[in-house]
Amino acid sequence: MRIVISGHTGFIGGHLLRNLNLHFPSFKLILLNKEDFISDNFNDKIQNEDFIYHLAGVNRAKTDKEVYSSNIEINSSLLKHLEKINFKGNLYFSSSLQEDSDSLYGKAKKRAREDFERISKKLGFTFYSSPTPNVFGPFCKPFYNSFIATFSHQLLNNQSPKIITNNEVKLIYIDDYISLLLKLLEGKTETNKFDYILEIRVSEALKKLNLFFKQYIQENKIPNLESKFDKDLFNTFRSYINYQEYFPRYFKVNADSRGTFFELYKALSMSQSSYSTTNSGVTRGNHFHTRKIERFSVIKGKAKIELRKYLTDEIISFELDGNSPSYVDIPIWYTHNITNIGEEELLTFFWINEHYDQNDPDTYPEIV
Repeated sequence: MRIVISGHTGFIGGHLLRNLNLHFPSFKLILLNKEDFISDNFNDKIQNEDFIYHLAGVNRAKTDKEVYSSNIEINSSLLKHLEKINFKGNLYFSSSLQEDSDSLYGKAKKRAREDFERISKKLGFTFYSSPTPNVFGPFCKPFYNSFIATFSHQLLNNQSPKIITNNEVKLIYIDDYISLLLKLLEGKTETNKFDYILEIRVSEALKKLNLFFKQYIQENKIPNLESKFDKDLFNTFRSYINYQEYFPRYFKVNADSRGTFFELYKALSMSQSSYSTTNSGVTRGNHFHTRKIERFSVIKGKAKIELRKYLTDEIISFELDGNSPSYVDIPIWYTHNITNIGEEELLTFFWINEHYDQNDPDTYPEIV
């Protein structure tokens, strides 16, 4: 199957691209760029039977009128091309809960949805759309369209978040939104139904983020993550840590005549601990997780930990020495490994926030 994606460099598009590569590796992915929308034939990237995820849009501009006109231009360009090639495939259009509001952004989304729906009936292709709520999750751009991204960034950069309007907002975690999009490929869902929408006041979300900052950053405690929302929110919060500057973190060593003692971690919810010994020159890992929170603590020996965000090239490296025990927390969607770079045996303690389940391991092989 050929999958065409517009807006692949955005927050939602980036997550969709990673999930398609992970779960549907045999599909051919075609990525639309800005230049394609001003081409008379979309540079021949769209074929008659394709499945199109149309996520491209403009959320911010100098004026609301510019937001409206830019979205109309983008959607009109695609509409004209679908008519031109007599499109017969499938198209998903990401609309907004703001459709019935007075905002020009919402009006542009509503007009586009109605136009795509009308032309789908005329041409006979399958059309999907959903009134997308506020989507949050890792890698969303701060100061753009997610207050959770903005608040997380501010807290981790010693800034004070300010609530402009303490509204009750409808939130959906990015993984739940992407899950719906993937189900469309198999015809397994209704596009106007989301299973995991949460309504919460802005102040309540900020209260939780402040607690994460206090417990995780200041007290070195793993917060209570037994609720789905808390785990999703925490994974979002920690994605805004500058990993190259923040890690490795060093344990407090208590030494006396008997030897040394130090605390590895303090967890406030379910978890699993384990340890490994690794021979000199041996590498463990080379996999990634999409939801698990994991900590590598080097207790003895010398190790190199490497991280690489899935579908990117930059590698982040850390060297840890058991003479100064330290740890690195592994971000989701980052493939990772640990190598014994010393001559003696490497002793590593591993902590993870959930029990291992062989039927749902959330572990995907990928060389760093």
